Parts: sequence; C-alpha cells; structure tokens
Amino acid sequence: MNVGDNLRILRNKNNVSQQDVADYLGVDRKTYISWEAGSADIKSSYIPKLAEFLHVEINDLFKNKSGDIVINQHNSDNKDNSINNGIVLLLTDKEAVNELVNVIKDKFGGK
Repeated sequence: MNVGDNLRILRNKNNVSQQDVADYLGVDRKTYISWEAGSADIKSSYIPKLAEFLHVEINDLFKNKSGDIVINQHNSDNKDNSINNGIVLLLTDKEAVNELVNVIKDKFGGK
C-alpha cells in the first residue's frame, strides 16, 4: 500500500472529498488527486497538515499495512490444453492467518 492509497482510505474514513482536502491545504484539487494517484510526490510542508486534517499521526500516512491477506489467482493454459489454476495466499503475520482461518470456518463450517 502506498501513500496515495493511504490518503484515499483515510479521506474516505473521514467522509471528506478530495476538494475538501485540497481546500484545507490551499492546493488545487488536481494536485491532491495526483497525490492520491501516486503520480506526484507530496511536498514535505503539506505532510503535517494532511495528518492533522485526517486526524492521524504523520507515520500513519506512510504505513504499509501489514496483516493483509493478499490473494493472487493465476490461470494458465498449457500446451496439452489442460488448465492450471492456482491461488497464492500471502499471509504476512499470525493475525492474518487467524483471520483467514476464521473466514474459512465461517464459510465452510468446522471447529
């Protein structure tokens, strides 16, 4: 997860628009949009103001959220016309494993 993703998530969590954030910072909405999109870097002078407006600590803007369950599915056709289907689960910590176990238990039953 990058800074732009964090900005979008935090902005949505606070129920504010891109224009609201841009107005608070005194920047053009297109500038703010480029930060969320990751196509432009945020000037360091805006970082404390962003954190304040979004009610988080500065380091929360830069966190790469761990504990996510990342699922990648790969399907490929082989020369013999068979299909390989696979799913790769990247569980980054024990909490993620426990979350997956709970989801499986809820979905399929079990102890």
